Amino acid sequence: MATHHSAISGIAYPGDMEALKRIYDDLCSERGFFQGSPAAEDLAKATMDLFSQGVFDESEIRKSIAIYLGRTSPAAKMLHGGQ
Repeated sequence: MATHHSAISGIAYPGDMEALKRIYDDLCSERGFFQGSPAAEDLAKATMDLFSQGVFDESEIRKSIAIYLGRTSPAAKMLHGGQ
């Protein structure tokens, strides 16, 4: 990700947004989430939440999202055939 990280102050730079979108697009594709679906929206929110909490490393975001999707997130329910 870009070297400018001010998400805690509410600022995400263009390079950060590009990386976050790339993560989102990759994970939606890998998990079979359609963009705009509740699962994809949950994934986007979780990704932005991590970034705003100071997680800037792309591999850390991906790892954290994988853990999140293994739990009871709305996206996880979609993956596991839940209601």
